[in-house]
Amino acid sequence: MQRADSGGGGLAVFVAVTFAVTWAAWLPLLMNARFGAALPTVPLQFFLASFGPALGALAASYRTGGGQGVRRWLRRAFALRIGRSWWFAAVGMPVAYLVVGYGAAWVTTGTVPDLGGFGLTSKLPGVDALGVAAVWVLTFGVGEEAGWRGWLLPELARRYGTFRAAPLVAAVWIGWHLPASFFNPTYVDMGWGILGWMIALVAGSYLLAWMGQGAGWSVVPVLVWHAGFDLLTAADQSAGVIASSISAVVIVQGVAAAWWLWRGDRRGSRDDRRVGRRSSDHRGHRLVDPRCPAEHPDPPQVDEGQIGRR
Repeated sequence: MQRADSGGGGLAVFVAVTFAVTWAAWLPLLMNARFGAALPTVPLQFFLASFGPALGALAASYRTGGGQGVRRWLRRAFALRIGRSWWFAAVGMPVAYLVVGYGAAWVTTGTVPDLGGFGLTSKLPGVDALGVAAVWVLTFGVGEEAGWRGWLLPELARRYGTFRAAPLVAAVWIGWHLPASFFNPTYVDMGWGILGWMIALVAGSYLLAWMGQGAGWSVVPVLVWHAGFDLLTAADQSAGVIASSISAVVIVQGVAAAWWLWRGDRRGSRDDRRVGRRSSDHRGHRLVDPRCPAEHPDPPQVDEGQIGRR
């Protein structure tokens, strides 16, 4: 019987499995692209590597809670009852990005991008836009977000609060992409622009933290958003103006989300201090707080109605 572990072992397992799976899959692609190694690869190997975070979350959940921990993670991360507003955000934001990106291209070039090239990428030759969207959802959508926002973010938010957890997730997220920056044309062609990509990724981490927390830590709206973002920005026709204008919007959204999360964490800290004062006995000894992580392993749920009112 697997022994549950509520300490930091889960974080170490998550990071180790996540990086090992993805980097092992990307290493042959890197060696072939940079050194002409001619190592054997399989179709969609670049995309299959995206399941590293999901497998890391699976391993960490088992490490910290055994089979019950895995079931709890799956129920929470893939919950579908999240409220219509989060479904609207997950779909509506990529649609708005499309308008912004194509509008920016029209303003700067004088022509509207060919809709026939929408979503198409040389990474998936011969696959139409619908097929490309399905690949993004099932790989970098499910594969990444089941780990980043499905396990790592809630775990760090439980320890440090969501505002502090979001940049920590971003740091791991950036490091995870490191091998791809040496062979994936999307990153290689950025040059020094990759610094802007990192800033956008930190902002995106705040935005997705806001979405994930608001949806009760379900990753379903987050993975839909992630797949939509990739569909738009990783398309061949998006290199340059379209991708950069969409990233600029995400940066603005990320700043707003960071402010919102900071307010929420600050308000929660004040509430905790009030609870702490009330939960002390007449000698000043601290009594057990029923919301303590040791007693309540899952992150607190967020009242969506309150978010809408605020």
